[in-house]
Amino acid sequence: MQMNEEKITSVVKDFFHKIHADDLMSKFFKNHDQERIQHHPQTFLEHGLGEGKYSNEQIANAHKDIPINDEHFEAMVGNFITTLDENGFSAEDKQKIHGILQGYKGDILGK
Repeated sequence: MQMNEEKITSVVKDFFHKIHADDLMSKFFKNHDQERIQHHPQTFLEHGLGEGKYSNEQIANAHKDIPINDEHFEAMVGNFITTLDENGFSAEDKQKIHGILQGYKGDILGK
């Protein structure tokens, strides 16, 4: 699955808008330095595409003090898959990405 820079930027922008508009998810981003967390959607996309730059341990450490539960994780993934759908990704690509992201669930939830 090849994406040009314009497509990546569009997906990241759409995804970030979704998580900020989601009452369940926005609380995790409201009181944080927006410049610092702007990379989060890009990182999420990279990991979803199987191109992640962070180890499972780094992902676990980055989320260890955030009270994320199953509902939050599924909402984040759901927003991401919806964003991909709106940006013309195929069902096969969405299924593959969903599977990759689910692989990080234990690390993110600290399980």
